[in-house]
Amino acid sequence: MFRIRARDMLILAGGAALFFWAVLPPDKVALDESCQPSGGPAAFSAAIYGDSFWKAQLAAVTRERDDLLTQPARRARADMELEREMRENPSLEERMMRLSREQNRVDDRVEKERREAAAQSARLKRVAWLMQCEAEIAWKLK
Repeated sequence: MFRIRARDMLILAGGAALFFWAVLPPDKVALDESCQPSGGPAAFSAAIYGDSFWKAQLAAVTRERDDLLTQPARRARADMELEREMRENPSLEERMMRLSREQNRVDDRVEKERREAAAQSARLKRVAWLMQCEAEIAWKLK
């Protein structure tokens, strides 16, 4: 009888620990379009942890927003690094030119520009949404 109780208590404790681990404040953005917790675990986490959840979400939103805002600069640095390497290593330049010619055959320039514009538009919409959520979270934490 004691063994059954001990086993049941161990199972209950393990289940409770698993539940609290599953609803810990997520380190990634877990908000829906209206900047409210999305899904069951995020909603439970917000209910259980309150301000800790919102502080973690504020940090995640800020981190993602900063990452999206620095993407163009990172891409420009990568392009500059590629150009530098191509100047320093002519054989690499020849290979890259061959690959570029093949890519130009496959990709139409207009289609490439459309994809880039769509990606930039999506990135900017996400940044605007993140900024809105950041303001709402900061207001909730006051």
